[in-house]
Parts: sequence; structure tokens; C-alpha cells
Amino acid sequence: MRGSGVRFSSVALNEISKKGYVVMTINRRRAPSKKISSEKKLAGHKKEVVFADIIGGEVIKGTQKADVEGKNGQLYSIKSGKKWQVFLYGYDRISNSAYLNILKPCLDCFPTDYNRYKQDREICIAFKEEHVKNFGKDVTKNLKNESIIQAIGSNAYITSKTKLSKETKSISQILQNKKVLRNFLGEAFFNNNEVDLLSIFDTTYNCDERFKIFSKDDVLDTFTKYLTPSISKAGRVPEDYNVEGQKVLLRYRKNDGKIKNIVEIEIRNDSSTHYRQVRFNMYSKDALYLLLFNVNNSSYKSYNDIIYTYDKAISMIDF
Repeated sequence: MRGSGVRFSSVALNEISKKGYVVMTINRRRAPSKKISSEKKLAGHKKEVVFADIIGGEVIKGTQKADVEGKNGQLYSIKSGKKWQVFLYGYDRISNSAYLNILKPCLDCFPTDYNRYKQDREICIAFKEEHVKNFGKDVTKNLKNESIIQAIGSNAYITSKTKLSKETKSISQILQNKKVLRNFLGEAFFNNNEVDLLSIFDTTYNCDERFKIFSKDDVLDTFTKYLTPSISKAGRVPEDYNVEGQKVLLRYRKNDGKIKNIVEIEIRNDSSTHYRQVRFNMYSKDALYLLLFNVNNSSYKSYNDIIYTYDKAISMIDF
């Protein structure tokens, strides 16, 4: 291989690409397995059923933001578990969004042809894995990206990650504007005006297994005030091409002064089915912490010791 100082063993490779570079099968799975994803989805549905039964409402089937409709017409989004997938949207959904479309340039960083992306990813990672085999992880960690580019030449995987790094920096700057951030979060959580209330089943903060209900306005007021945008640092995985800004982050400052990531927005490219999609994840414990300490929690109402409503949500609900 040109400029690499590395010789690939015949045992290590599955096939040779037309360019003469090694293409290997990459087995490292970053996304949850189908079984785990299915179990999480079923667990989420069960909470929706439980909540609907308690309030005398009805579960709404489908993929819209509203999960449950109350008997008086209120629409609820139900969240449970350690990490929420707030949304997973493809190219068309992002492009046609009112406020989430600021993420479209991130998707445009990647070629429309998944097979081209996949092949070049395999070429890049195969080179790094062989470098680890020959020189060890510590040396490979310090291998400069410029040396990788010189060794393998033009590569869509590397180009996409480099472009994405620039776009996430731009989006982070755009989201510094609090009005833009609020609109962005409003579409992410509530599809603008589709959903009225957020109901969180608490197994992560107080761990009391109660549903805690907040109004859309209280949620957006709190998150807009306390969250600040940033980007992810470059990874340190020896076998990958590492560059900063592969995720847009939303963070907050904890009581001890430390900064904590609460939202991770990333591009999902792990299969032909899930390619050029935006995934928005949020950590439940941190979300509950911010809401419970900054919404007027001295003003709350409980129902059957299972459901607690806070501040503006109290006047919106009539069970």
C-alpha cells in the first residue's frame, strides 16, 4: 500500500477492491441489536398502555409524536428508560421540517449511494486494523489523519466525516440563538403544536416509578434556558478514522460546575436501511433533573400516588 509502510496478510482480507486496497468485513456493532431494540420498543409500548389505562385515555398507534390521547383530548408523549430516542428521521423528513431542516447539510455530507460509503469505510478501517496488527494500538492512535489519506487516497468515508465536522460546528453556532433552539426543540419533542404534554416514567432520577407530567411550554422554557450546544470531540478508537464534530451535543452545567452531555444528535449510517438518518437521543436522568428543579415543583398535584403533574400541566389536565 502506497506510503503506509504496511503489508496486509492474506489471512486478514476477504477481497481486494478494484483500487487494490483491502476490503474487510467490519463486525463492530455500534447500534443495538434487533432483539434489544425490539425489547426496548415493547417496553415503551407497555408504559403507554399503563398510562392510558390510568387516565382513562387511549393509546395512539403509529409513529407520530403523540402516544396517548386523554379522555378530554389532551395529547401526551410518553418517555421511559435510561435514554430516549426522541426521533429518528430520514432525509425527506428532515428536509421538509420547519426547524429540524438545519440538520439537512449534515446528511448532504454523505454520498447518496450507500454501497460506495460502505466500501470506502471498509477500506479505511481495514487499513487501520492492519496498522494496529503491525504497530500496536498506541502507535496507531497517534497516526495522523493526513498519513491515512496519503496511504489510501480518495475515500468517500473520510470525506464525509471531514465535511460533517464542519457542518456540526455551523449548526452548533446556529443553535446558540435561544429562539432558534426553542423552535428546534419544539419540533423535536412535540412536532411543533401536535403534542400538549410530556409524561416521563421515572426509573432513573428519583426511581419512584411514577409518571411525571410537564406542559410543552414548561419543557421548552427549561431546556431552552439551560441547554447549550456543542460538538463531540474526536474519538480515540485506533481502528477508525477519528475526527471531531461527528455529533451535535446539547449540554448543561451541573451543581458541581461540571458540564454534562444530555442530548446527542448523530447521523446514522449503519446499514442500507438506516442510512443518512438523524437520530436524536436524550438522557432521562438529566432531563428529569432539569425539569424537577426548574419547573415550579412546589406547585404539583398527584393522582393515586402514581401520576404527578407540575406547574402549567395541572390546569391542562382533568382526569
